[in-house]
Amino acid sequence: MLKTFPKGGVHPPENKLTPDKKIEILSLPKQVTIPIAQHIGAPAKIIVNKKDKVKVGQVIAESGGFVSANIHSSVSGTVFKIDNIADASGYKKSAVVINVEEDEWDENINRDTGLIKDFSFDKNEILKKIQDAGIVG
Repeated sequence: MLKTFPKGGVHPPENKLTPDKKIEILSLPKQVTIPIAQHIGAPAKIIVNKKDKVKVGQVIAESGGFVSANIHSSVSGTVFKIDNIADASGYKKSAVVINVEEDEWDENINRDTGLIKDFSFDKNEILKKIQDAGIVG
């Protein structure tokens, strides 16, 4: 484990320097690292390989146990590597590194912004959609 902060954490001064600033839309990064262990449960099982093409919203790791969740790609591009990479605490954990190439969404993602007012899903269908979406907490 890396020891980068003093015991008790960091407490920066609360200088409110941005209340009058506009929110900016940033360009996509050249590369992203997506950790596979994103919750307290069992790690997801990586289902992509090096050099695979992925799209935004595509499942890159499937839930691997009772307390587990699907992990989705947040970018479109090519899987550069799958490796153990230090997380925010300094522990090495499985991660998928993706070279970002474009902004293409998975075909299964409904990007319609309209509100669905009437739908007829039963309880099990709703729970399945929540699980498939990787929602935890």
